[in-house]
Parts: sequence; structure tokens; C-alpha cells
Amino acid sequence: MAPIATRTEAPRATRVALLGNGTKPEVVAEIDRLTTAIARHPGLVLEATDLGGEADLSGLAADVALVLGGDGTVLHTARRMGHQPTPVLGVNLGRLGFLAELTPDEVVGHLPQIASRRFTIENLMTLDVTLERRGSGTRFRALNDVVLRAAPPFHLVEIGLSIDGEAVITYRGDGLIVATPVGSTAHSLSAGGPILPPDAHMFVVTPICPHTLTQRPLVDSTNKLIELSPRGSEPALHLVVDGQVQIPVEEGDRILIRRGTTPFPMIRLPGHSYYRTLRDKLGWGTNPPDVGRRHC
Repeated sequence: MAPIATRTEAPRATRVALLGNGTKPEVVAEIDRLTTAIARHPGLVLEATDLGGEADLSGLAADVALVLGGDGTVLHTARRMGHQPTPVLGVNLGRLGFLAELTPDEVVGHLPQIASRRFTIENLMTLDVTLERRGSGTRFRALNDVVLRAAPPFHLVEIGLSIDGEAVITYRGDGLIVATPVGSTAHSLSAGGPILPPDAHMFVVTPICPHTLTQRPLVDSTNKLIELSPRGSEPALHLVVDGQVQIPVEEGDRILIRRGTTPFPMIRLPGHSYYRTLRDKLGWGTNPPDVGRRHC
């Protein structure tokens, strides 16, 4: 009896989407360059290109989304992807590039790994935020942080913090930050908050310029419900989501913050890690420069 022939299907090409802000010439130039490089690679196919920055990206038909810009572009993309995110690889054309950690040259050099999918996906925690006002609610999604801060005329503000229905503290100062682990290295870090690894299941609550030294950052479990409420008759506060969405807060408003139901998938390529990014981008753990020694 003759052996039964079997057919082995060739692996499907990796579908790539190129996303960025088309108003920036450097983004357009690099997308043109990547378009050419992808067309020359047999294991890749360009599925979509979006330079407008406004289209709904939920359910994007791609395996990998290359997002060109800075960290703000990645945050903007995360909001546009909503609850059906595509794994994102950030390409840094900005300044720091903590989320967008690769240079355009590095991405071109890693196209074989992207084609063969030799990478890991890190599911970053998100925040579900509800602004409750007079019986109705407006929902937002955040990747980095939620900030309740003083608005003009920039007086000292008071913000009540409750966790799982229990009153915890009333902060007095310039505002309050609630950050995810990945957001702990953003605004919260600048305000004196701790660094958390991205896989930590924790919130960070960090006061901005607190009125007293006893009001310090707080770290708590993500299975809790955080509630922020302005105190005083004229709080003059703004709610800021990921540094991009800004809403005036009125007396009687409540801000409810929970762990997001949908994480945001970020791609990590071989040789790149969270701690390497801390060292390379933030200079974390390095000695200060030697500016000369005093001799006795």
C-alpha cells in the first residue's frame, strides 16, 4: 500500500499595520521607508496604513501594529484601539520613547523576528475610569494614568480618596495621580512616586505637591475600587486621562477608577527588557557623572 501523501501548508505571512501622525514629515518619511522594507520581505505583508490619527482601530486586521512617534502616539493609539487592541511595537521618533522604545533602524533590523513572530507580548494593565455627574456617567480608558489636578485660578485643592467605599484620606495640594504600573514611570515618577514593574497588580496613588509632608504615595491592589471626589464649593479641577483627554470637574462629581477589563498588548523583541529600558531611557541605577573630585 502506497503511503498517504500529506500537505504541509506554508506559514501565513505576518500582517503589519503602520500607524502614525501624518502631519509630521519625519513620520511620513519613516513609514515610506518601512513600506519599502516590508514589501521586500517575503514573510511580511502590509495590511493597513493610517496617518490620520482619527479612525477607529478596534478590531484592526493585523498581527502587529508598528506605531511611529513618541509615547504620546502610543497612548493615543491605545485609546483608538479600545477593547480590541492589536499588539503594538512602538517606534520612537520623539524624545524619551519609554513605550516607543525602538529606533527606526532597529525596527528594520528586527523585521525577520517580526515576520517569524519571535517576540513576546506583554499585556499591560489599563484603567477603566467613570466620571459620574448628576446620575449619569462618562467612561474613559487609560493606559498610563488618571490625574485630578488644579485648574485656573490654580488654588490649593482638596481631593477625597476612598477605596472600596472606605474613606481613606483627603489630599490637599495641586492634585492627585492614579497610575498603572507602566504609568508609574511617567507623571507619577516625576511627582515622587515609586517605580513598579509592568506585571505588578497594583495601583499607584501619588499626590502632586502635597500641602504636608505626611501625605505620601500609596500603592494598593488592583482588585479595589478607587473613588476620587473634589472637596469645597469651588474646587476648580480638571480630570486628565493619559495626558490627552481633559474634562472640567464640577462640585459633586465622582471619579471611579477600576482595573481595566482589557489589557493593552505591547511587543517585546529579543534583547529588550523592562529593566534595560529603565537603564537606557531613564538612566536608572547609574552613577552621576564625574564632574571632578575635591582633593584634601
